[in-house]
Amino acid sequence: MGFAQPHQLKLAFDRLRFRLHRDGFAALVRVGMARLRGRRHQNAEGSAFDREFGTDTEGNVPLWQLEIDSPHQLEGAHYQTLAPFLIRRSIEALSANLEDFSFCDLGSGKGRILMIASEYPFKRVIGVEFSHELNAVAADNILKYPASRRVCQDVSTLQMDAIDYQFPSGNLLVFLFNPFGETVLRGVLANLESALLREERSVWIVYFNAVCVRLIDESGLFSRVEISDTFVAFKHEPGIGTAMPAISESTP
Repeated sequence: MGFAQPHQLKLAFDRLRFRLHRDGFAALVRVGMARLRGRRHQNAEGSAFDREFGTDTEGNVPLWQLEIDSPHQLEGAHYQTLAPFLIRRSIEALSANLEDFSFCDLGSGKGRILMIASEYPFKRVIGVEFSHELNAVAADNILKYPASRRVCQDVSTLQMDAIDYQFPSGNLLVFLFNPFGETVLRGVLANLESALLREERSVWIVYFNAVCVRLIDESGLFSRVEISDTFVAFKHEPGIGTAMPAISESTP
């Protein structure tokens, strides 16, 4: 994409300062080391995925290289994606009747997770991405993915902030690959609370690289499900919990 412009470099440094202040140096080092350990295998499988289907889902794209019009730009994480086997493993590990669920990937990037989710019998598969450039790539990738591989044919992607997304009716599987920081996750959890007040239903959350996992633990609506050492899973069943004081707007 060429050399970084001064405003892009400033944004990159602002993001680094923001994350150092938010997470601390030790947390940044742990996340970086974990990414390095898993990257070699994931890149090999991801490249094979793109070669097979003619898609563009591999790579690592810093957000400063993208034009993003959002007040939450600094809270976003750079683009990367999961190895296909990890996505499939996380979906298949859930004790849920998938045909009764909508799949929502927040921070859906180039859409690999959406394509793989469409291989399962979800009611619908929805991606939410705040970068119009990444979202455009995702839309093109979805068109290239063979219909013969899809069990769910209703696959779509929306270009918008995850904090503004209103969840559809019915049971939900919310997929997160560390897409944003605490402010946005608090807003997402508040939207889930509102959705549950409108309609009690089952909700699962699958959270990879779960930097802000304590917010879900503290929400009062979700219980952890011990499934895997590569992601954290939560579920809400009707009748469990009624309030989410940890994420209300008045929370300091």
